[in-house]
Amino acid sequence: MPMLLGTKGDEILKWRASTELVASLKKRLERKWGSSSSREAEAFLGTLIDSLKDEISYEGQLDQELASLNQAIADAPTPVALVPLQARYRELLAAHFRRRNSPLALCGACNTLHDQVLLRAAHLAEERMRDLGQGTAPVYALLVSGDRGRGEQTLYSRNRYLLLHQLDSQRFFLFSHQLTQALQEAGLLPPGETPWHGSLTEWRSLLKSGNSQEHSPPELEPMLPFAAAQKQAAPPLPEWRWRLESMADLCHVAGFEPLAEQALTAAAAALREQRGRDPFFQLARRVISLPLALGHFGRWRLERGGEHHGEIDIETLGLSPLVQLVRILALQAEVHEGGTLERVRQLLYRGALDVDLAERLLKALQCLMQLKIEGEIRSEGATAFANPEEFSMALDARLRSALEAVLNLQKIAYQRLVGQV
Repeated sequence: MPMLLGTKGDEILKWRASTELVASLKKRLERKWGSSSSREAEAFLGTLIDSLKDEISYEGQLDQELASLNQAIADAPTPVALVPLQARYRELLAAHFRRRNSPLALCGACNTLHDQVLLRAAHLAEERMRDLGQGTAPVYALLVSGDRGRGEQTLYSRNRYLLLHQLDSQRFFLFSHQLTQALQEAGLLPPGETPWHGSLTEWRSLLKSGNSQEHSPPELEPMLPFAAAQKQAAPPLPEWRWRLESMADLCHVAGFEPLAEQALTAAAAALREQRGRDPFFQLARRVISLPLALGHFGRWRLERGGEHHGEIDIETLGLSPLVQLVRILALQAEVHEGGTLERVRQLLYRGALDVDLAERLLKALQCLMQLKIEGEIRSEGATAFANPEEFSMALDARLRSALEAVLNLQKIAYQRLVGQV
């Protein structure tokens, strides 16, 4: 089985879906041939061919419209103009997901959308600096941490951004201000939130210090073209639930690549250094103790009030614990690259997971991602809730099986990590 998983590159889930589809078609054809005349069989094949032609035509039309949107994003005159383009892009991807039900396909397209919007917002921030007479942008590197950092961007994922520079200068702080405004106007950052920003030296110092105290980001004030920018201390990394993600799930998106590589190398070195220390195991204990949607006696943990009363928080009680557990075990096994899918595969290859659990975790990832995406489509926002009263028997069984796989992973992580605290 490990050989089979390894033969299909990175598209394990996509390959599994294709295999299941072919197997289903084969069974249907065998039944049809066993009880039908040649004319009926020929008619059935004709219908199948027509359906395939329709699907190919649909894919072609989708590619054309996405290409047109990509060009519109690249030509957007202002960050605000990126908002309706993203909305249309999401509409197309949501329709494609309803038709294909493929989390991998949607995540790949959302990764592309995110990167194009972020890159255009950065370019517009540079242009705004020049137009205001603030000079050219300094050498910088823009990194993203979170769903996009793992390559698991969905329709409304919220990420964290790191803006690094080589030398302290007034131009950098002016650019940091302009970039923050551009990201907020483009809808990539909520109002009041700012990217982490600082020099490579400050980044290394922050990784070494392990400071996890939270501070409110500074308020952005209007800045005149020739106003002097004030240097502010680099903000700390986020609270514990995000700290490891900020270090492990990083991806370079825009700016000077050599600077980004140095930042990524520093994060990897810090992870290797901290892997055997007490704070890492304490954080592992907290991750292992995260509650799951499946409670005692097989009962669902439901929201007790508010807009989602009686629903399951798929993100908090399912997907996030799975992602964080896999990340912890991957770091312990010295696997630093890739998203959740690749980390599961690497853990399998290194003997940290057996074949059965690895396959169950891949199915769990697919099930939870599907439910998250469906929740985002329903709410048109970054919420992932599901109502168990609307589950079919098959979906109920799939979700229970997915959460049981996560529970098994919690037990394995407890045996391997908590005993070392």
